[in-house]
Amino acid sequence: MGVIKLFDTAQTKPVPQHNILWNEKKLPISFIKDFLFFFDVLPEDLPKLISFSKELEKNRQFATRNKKKFNSLTDKEKEVFILVINGKSSHEIAKILFIETSTVSTHRKRIKQKLNLKSIFDWYQYAKAFELM
Repeated sequence: MGVIKLFDTAQTKPVPQHNILWNEKKLPISFIKDFLFFFDVLPEDLPKLISFSKELEKNRQFATRNKKKFNSLTDKEKEVFILVINGKSSHEIAKILFIETSTVSTHRKRIKQKLNLKSIFDWYQYAKAFELM
């Protein structure tokens, strides 16, 4: 695969071909075809790829907005958080971390307060955004 000339540098205009508009820039269709071929992506996979890309961007934005809150958790709270996300009960977490069940309950309560968690969905949103799953 050779170099694809996207713009004529002398005129800074798109090279005449079949073009598509992408982020206010025109890209030749051949560029897209070469990209798909190089990464072995079938055209019918594009909707999934776009959806995945949007989900990644959404998680990145969430992580950026909530980084300060998440970093306010202690190391032990982060350990408890990960175990909760992995479906462990307070009793199981206590055994794993060699602490009392009441201590686990306290950690869970503080995690909920610090991150303003209302439902299990909120726990998973943080876990996905901070790549804990």
